Amino acid sequence: MNGRPGFGIVAGVALLAMAGAALPQSEPSAPAPWLSGVSLEKLEATRLHPLFSPSRQPPVPDEPGVVAAPVVASVSEASTSAPEVKLVGIISIGGNHQALLQDPASGQIHRLKSGDRLQNWVVSIVDNRTVKLEQDGRRQDYRMFAPSQ
Repeated sequence: MNGRPGFGIVAGVALLAMAGAALPQSEPSAPAPWLSGVSLEKLEATRLHPLFSPSRQPPVPDEPGVVAAPVVASVSEASTSAPEVKLVGIISIGGNHQALLQDPASGQIHRLKSGDRLQNWVVSIVDNRTVKLEQDGRRQDYRMFAPSQ
């Protein structure tokens, strides 16, 4: 060593800086060669069949101001007990929420919004993990996760 601590580090940094300046400057990056000549029109199939959507269908946004009639998933006028369903998810898109309730017997999944009916019970989405069903003053809450013990 030459008796000066840190001199080697400073000299190394200076050499790296000079070597970087000596390298030829590259041209601005050109489009990837595999995408050259591909227009947006040719990518329409990609947009119409999204990779991360289970159905491979693009989401259909609800039109603002349009109020659809409530959906009746199953109608049973004689139903007095709350439906035997499990809350498996709540979808939130642009401020609109839909609850995914699964019938354990059939495995059928009902996709419902607040105000829709399931077996003559009115659906209300309370928050991002709770749905409530009401009928004639009775209430049944469904949670995605059981409260911690």
